[in-house]
Amino acid sequence: MTDRGYDGPNEETLTEFLNVTDRITGEKRSLAYKKILGKRSPGIIFIPGFMGTKYDIKPTALAKFCLQQGFSFVRYDATALGESKGTIELKDARFSHWLQDAEEVLLYLTEGPQLVIGSSMGAWIAACLARKHPKKFGKLLLLAPSINFSNYYLDRMRNRAPAVLVEILDKGGHYEYNDPKYGPYPLSFRVFEEMIPYELDLDQEGGYPIKCPVRIIHGTQDTYSPFENSLKLLKGFQTNDIQLLYLKGVDHHLDSPSNLEIIFETILKMTNDSKL
Repeated sequence: MTDRGYDGPNEETLTEFLNVTDRITGEKRSLAYKKILGKRSPGIIFIPGFMGTKYDIKPTALAKFCLQQGFSFVRYDATALGESKGTIELKDARFSHWLQDAEEVLLYLTEGPQLVIGSSMGAWIAACLARKHPKKFGKLLLLAPSINFSNYYLDRMRNRAPAVLVEILDKGGHYEYNDPKYGPYPLSFRVFEEMIPYELDLDQEGGYPIKCPVRIIHGTQDTYSPFENSLKLLKGFQTNDIQLLYLKGVDHHLDSPSNLEIIFETILKMTNDSKL
């Protein structure tokens, strides 16, 4: 990527913390975040996926991009992840926590409509918030969106896990799954069951009320979220300003240098500036 010499900021803030009070339990927690104050509009916010943190490859690369291009940018660690603080352990973190995290970051750390980037499960969270806070969504970029996957993973766990482990999970227990990309993390039936009430209704064509411009990028070798699922978003979202880009042979993470360049180009096109 070429630095265009834009007269923007030249540094990112040190890690700061946003205090959050849980709407259900009243528990306090603090979300770690980093912010860039830029002069170009719109500002950009990155909503991470399952187990994602602000120091993963995509948000780190996006921070560098935004510094060079002069965009405001916010990246953060969700509850029980990264540098965020609180009494909630990762085995007890739920979709409702992560949804509230993203909402409070969006409302309290950004000004005006944003270009919201939702990665993987973060795309699901972004879509929920776009319906609730449409004025905060100037544009929406979804990267390998993982939406409505609760029953998909519940079925996989029940069918693939040993019977003794399924019994433990049925009783509310959890086990440490060692993911080749993310490393070990606790899995339970509850974490997926708690997602079900938040599933999007995509059955009616054009029925889900997202009205802002939407761009979707998805790799055809995605083993976490089948790329065909993005067609449901293309059909189900209300907006007519929506485009879906499939990358042949690319996996779920979209974090190779060539994938990142495509993401950067997409952002510039969405902000009416296609020049790198």
